[in-house]
Amino acid sequence: MAKYNFLSHEWFSDRLLILTEGYSMVHRFTIGVVVGDEKVLVIDAGLGMHQDLRKTIEELVGTEKPIICACTHGHLDHVGSACQFDEAYCSHLDVGTTRMDPFDPINRYCDCVDFALESKIVADYCKKNMIVDNRVEFKDIKDGDVFDLGGVKIEAIAVPGHSLGSMAFFNREEKYVFTGDAVNTDTHLKHLDTAGFREYVKVLDHFISIVGDDVTIYPAHLPLEMTIDVAKNLRTACAEIAAGNIDHDPPCDGIFHARKQNRNIRGHYVGNVCAVYDRSLQDAAKDKRLNVMDSCYYSHEKWTDRIYTVTINYSTVNRITLMVFIGDNKILCIDSGHGIDDKLVDYIRGFAGSGKPVIEACTHVGIDHAGGSILFDEVYMHPNDIKKVAACDKARRFVDVQPFSNYATEFQEYTYANMLETIDDSRIKPIYDGDVFDLGGIRVECIFTPGHSTGHMAFYCKEAGICMSGDAMNVDTHLKGMDREGFKAYVKMLDNFFTRVSEDTMIFSSHLNRPHRMRVPRNIREACREIAEGKTEGDQPGEAIQQHTNGFHNPAVKMHYHGNCCVVYNESLLDRKA
Repeated sequence: MAKYNFLSHEWFSDRLLILTEGYSMVHRFTIGVVVGDEKVLVIDAGLGMHQDLRKTIEELVGTEKPIICACTHGHLDHVGSACQFDEAYCSHLDVGTTRMDPFDPINRYCDCVDFALESKIVADYCKKNMIVDNRVEFKDIKDGDVFDLGGVKIEAIAVPGHSLGSMAFFNREEKYVFTGDAVNTDTHLKHLDTAGFREYVKVLDHFISIVGDDVTIYPAHLPLEMTIDVAKNLRTACAEIAAGNIDHDPPCDGIFHARKQNRNIRGHYVGNVCAVYDRSLQDAAKDKRLNVMDSCYYSHEKWTDRIYTVTINYSTVNRITLMVFIGDNKILCIDSGHGIDDKLVDYIRGFAGSGKPVIEACTHVGIDHAGGSILFDEVYMHPNDIKKVAACDKARRFVDVQPFSNYATEFQEYTYANMLETIDDSRIKPIYDGDVFDLGGIRVECIFTPGHSTGHMAFYCKEAGICMSGDAMNVDTHLKGMDREGFKAYVKMLDNFFTRVSEDTMIFSSHLNRPHRMRVPRNIREACREIAEGKTEGDQPGEAIQQHTNGFHNPAVKMHYHGNCCVVYNESLLDRKA
């Protein structure tokens, strides 16, 4: 059996290294490494389904100093490799009190199967290589405790809610904090009742008051830096749940098959940040029945007075991000998802205003990007992709959208009743590289970025320093149709992109609802260069979310990381002959 490397890494400063442990391109765990003069602190320890965490860290930081581990909480995907380190810390409020034994190999294996999107190759590898005897005696952590590593100090902040003993770890001098599962764009608080949400508002007030407005947040399950706005939006979401403002919240099925299809598990969104809760525990839900057709699957967030993002929230894990540019004369929406219902344009008018045409430009014709095009006054697309629109028919889109919801029954019912018809491609107008949408008071330039599709476009607002990149440059970028020459061409395409946008541009991709910095496309460029050069040893299988659809579980589909960014490719195509 070939050796797979489930770890990637990226240095953020001389003292801060961030690893991700990923069993699929969707599910990754963030592991922080803080390098002091006297000790090294590892924050969280992943799932422990391989033997390589300490070895990999030592290859990066050396073996001269003790390496200790502090876990944000006691769940199994955070403590799995803690036994490999010289000391291990976790709040005693969590140790021994979790509902599921975090060290039980069967529990960990079962969760790994779901994290790996049911890839038999990954599951078999992990079953053979997991750390079986990984129990550890944790030392306690309390609110305010400080790890003095020599030249750098990390402070523990209690954030109980996701678990009783959840902790965040804060570098006060360098202004970053690792939040585990306590603060993220989707924060699972399914055990809290109404009173519990009131308490969590106080917990978040305490957290925000300590870390301040200019902190960088590193959550446990997205390989992106986040701002304090995420914590503030989460605080508002929790306050609204406590106040009973939950009537239109969509379902939020989890990824774990053994714990799915509970219609009481809902998501409440504020600014594209989601608090996941159990409706049956909330006072406002008593004696009220759920109405499947009354759910709102949209949320939005303001970035400038004229630019918003909208997310279509199929589940906590899988969302589609759209961008809205508001001009004096027209409103431009980039992409429209699968076309799950006819509410999108009305939703946009709700925050962007009425009385102007609402037009759409598509990054590409991917089945999850142009499904709602029929709703718009005008639709634009590169000619290479216009000819593919007819293939994105209603039936195909209905099948494709279900895995985005983790096959939630309620979502199937909703989309079966509301899925839109496909736009007639004769209505679509062509756009080309360099074209500009002058909306009145704001201009948006089209940049040709072919690769993920032959007609792929990015949309750049120079004045705001914001770019919508579609699927062209994400922390996981799918380029499964490319051979070696294709990857060389993609490097050149990205080089051209870098000459067209400013270095401080905020980039939004279609499947993560937070902005990227330019390091992401630069990492993607280097990953493509390495694939073209054959530097792919150890790359793991690259399953997609449509794991129950014919054609997936293809062992030739692999993931290649540079930094903590991933390119998905088809190994069998690399040496394809013309």
